Parts: sequence; C-alpha cells; structure tokens
Amino acid sequence: MKVFSSIDIVNAVSTIHKKNENINVFAGGQGEDKIILVKKGLKLRHIPSGLVYTVLKVIMPKKGNDLKILCQRPGKKLLIPREEFKDYERH
Repeated sequence: MKVFSSIDIVNAVSTIHKKNENINVFAGGQGEDKIILVKKGLKLRHIPSGLVYTVLKVIMPKKGNDLKILCQRPGKKLLIPREEFKDYERH
C-alpha cells in the first residue's frame, strides 16, 4: 500500500482543480452589475497544447453574445471565441 504525504495530497487536489477550471470572464449578477475578471496582461494556458498566451483585450459587443478574448504569444495573435473558453485556464 502506498502512503501519501500531505504535500502529495495538496498537489493532487491542485492538479484536479486546474483541470476542471474554465475561464469566467465575469463575476456578479446580471446586466450592469457584472465585474470583468479577465483583463489585459492575464496569462491564459491552452489546455490541450500547453501554450501560454497573454490577454491583450476583451471584446464585448453592445448586443449579442459574441464575447471574445484577444491574446498573443511571441509571433502570434489569437482571437478566442466564447465557445472555446473551456479549452483555456488561468496560468
């Protein structure tokens, strides 16, 4: 039987939590009460590839649900649509 130390357990919980985390752009209520959580300079990691991007800006149209995040890494810019937020996590 393998015995796990407290550090092993903390690392396992942290790893599981990171894998289940999705990007939430807003916190708070509906409409005007929302607070933007994703801002310029935040680092996002693409879960499947492990590539890390830096947020340049959050694009929020006045109407509709077409929210996007503009990011970059050296030599590449990327526009992440809302449907793909689940593939990224904070880094």
